[in-house]
This record gives sequence, C-alpha cells and structure tokens, in this order.
Amino acid sequence: ILTVVGTDGNNFLYRVAFAIVESECTYSWKWFLNLLGDDLDLPHDANFTFVSDRQKGLIEAVESVFPRAERRFCCRNIHENLRQTWRGDLYKGWFYRAASTTSVPYFNMAMEEIKKTNLDMFLWLSDIPTTRWSRSHFSGRAKSDMLLNNLCESFNEKLVGARDKPIITCLDYIREYMTMKILNVKKMQATARGPLTPQATKAWDEIQTEASKLTVMMVDEVTYQDSNCTCRIWDLTSMPCKHAVAALYDMIENNMHVGPLEKWVDEAYWLDTWKKGYNHQIRPIPVPAMWTPSKFPTILTPPKHHTQIGRPKKSRKKALGEKKKLAASKKRKMKIEEVQEVFSA
Repeated sequence: ILTVVGTDGNNFLYRVAFAIVESECTYSWKWFLNLLGDDLDLPHDANFTFVSDRQKGLIEAVESVFPRAERRFCCRNIHENLRQTWRGDLYKGWFYRAASTTSVPYFNMAMEEIKKTNLDMFLWLSDIPTTRWSRSHFSGRAKSDMLLNNLCESFNEKLVGARDKPIITCLDYIREYMTMKILNVKKMQATARGPLTPQATKAWDEIQTEASKLTVMMVDEVTYQDSNCTCRIWDLTSMPCKHAVAALYDMIENNMHVGPLEKWVDEAYWLDTWKKGYNHQIRPIPVPAMWTPSKFPTILTPPKHHTQIGRPKKSRKKALGEKKKLAASKKRKMKIEEVQEVFSA
C-alpha cells in the first residue's frame, strides 16, 4: 500500500492518497506519483516538498515525475543508518543538533564539532546533501520545518488491519477509516473559535508570551535590531517568530498601524483555510448487490503473482529503537503483573 500524507493548518495528519501495487519499486512509485499529479492538477515543475526515507526507487521516481520538487529525507531514517556504525546518545545528539539548527552559521558550528571529534561521521554526513536533512538549508517553501515522516508511518500503522483482506474489502476498510477521521476533524472544526486553528492558536500564544520578554531596537520604520534573531523560524514555518512579534509590539507602542497580529500569520494556519481543506468528502459506496455489471467485453484475468517464501508479513518492519522500547514496555508490564500477584497472594 503506497500512501501520501501531509499536515493541515492544525498540524494534523492529512490523508492525501493511497494505492495498492504489486511491489515497491521505481515503476510503481512513478505510476502512483503521476496519478497524484493528475489528481491534484500538479504540473511537471510543481514546487511541492516531499519528505521520505532514502528508498532508492522512491527517490528516482520523485526526481523523474517532479524534478523541481524540494526533497527531504526523514532524519529518523538517516539516524537508523548512522547508528549502525556510531551508536549511543552522544552521536545521536550531534546529528540532531546539526539537523535541528535553523541557520547556516550554527549548522557549520555543529558540523565543525562533529569534525573535530569524529572525522568519519563528519564525512559520512557530508555525503548527504544538507538541503535534504538540515533545517538550516530548507527553503521554507513547505511552510513546515518537519524533519521526520512519522505521520506517514502513523497512517500505515492504522492500515495494518486491511493488509490481509481481499482487495475490495481492503480498499473499503481504508475508505471507511479515512471517512471516520475526516468526520472527527469536522466535529472539532465545528467547536473551534478564533481566527487561527486550535493548534496554531496555542503555538501563537506561546510565541507572544516569549515575545513579551524581549527588547528590540527600532532602526527605521521597517528595520529592527535584535542581536538574538538568527532563527529563520518565520521563513521556515510562515509564522512570525518571537523576535518579529516583539518588533510588532514596539511598532504598536510607537503608534504604527500593524493591524490584528493574527493577520501576520500565514493563511495556511487560519481556521477558514483549515475548514476549506475538508470541504470535500469521501462519498459512500452502495453494497455490491447494487453495483452495475460492467458491459466491457474483455474478461479481466488475475495478474501474475509471485508467492513469497514463508508466511506473509502483516506488520511493518520495526526499527531497532522501536524494538528496544517494545521490549522495555513488555518488561515493565511483567514486573507490574508480578507485583500484583504478590499483593493478591
């Protein structure tokens, strides 16, 4: 099952498309992405941003179908590959510090620290284009500073119950699941108040609180000095950072017109925009007995299928970190059960 998801203005998982194919390969991904482009009216030079793992077939497909798209690699996937050679929290901390920093000078400082202590790791990371994994080199086109594709993993996990079902039942399972999720979002939208989405409002309140603690100096009507503003948060997320909001506060104090502060936040985070994203709905499908028989003269035959050795896998392959967390969780559960048995005795 190939899936494409995104984030909406409330930072929720937005399910875009899915398809069932014979296997994950370059041909399947190209076919899927071409249909995605047709469905969303995306031109060949669309400036979308794709976040994925470094699967070879997928990378080639995106480069072929959307050559101008911004491509990011999931940092979790990069770290899983990195930890095969360099294990431990120290190496993990170095990597994520370089990935999370939002400005080039601080990224260079983080990489220089890695270079001084572990040249091999520095060279390994240098082979991966920085525009693919570090916020400091993201264009800001996506209005998101996301480093992981956990949302896609989350969606795939919910589809486990459909994987062992016949094809039509599988598709109907996914359709019903997506319908239910869309309905839940619409219920939340009905109770939401304010110009921004609930999650954006929460983030905006935190930014304003932090901004109230800052002091800026006006240079002229459009320029402010803030020795600490190297964050590029506004560029990456399209939501003003605390330094920009501090400047807006100063403009208000100097009787300059700035309008409602929420209007400085990008439309992607507005409540109205969030609602528009869910205007369409997945239409219900009648029961099979009501389907109109096809009059097409050709008889469809089953595709050639290569049966894999062993029992078909239903659950996705878990990363090493997930396995350790699962083992620790089972261990804690066993200890709790042992304590309960002692008290029962």
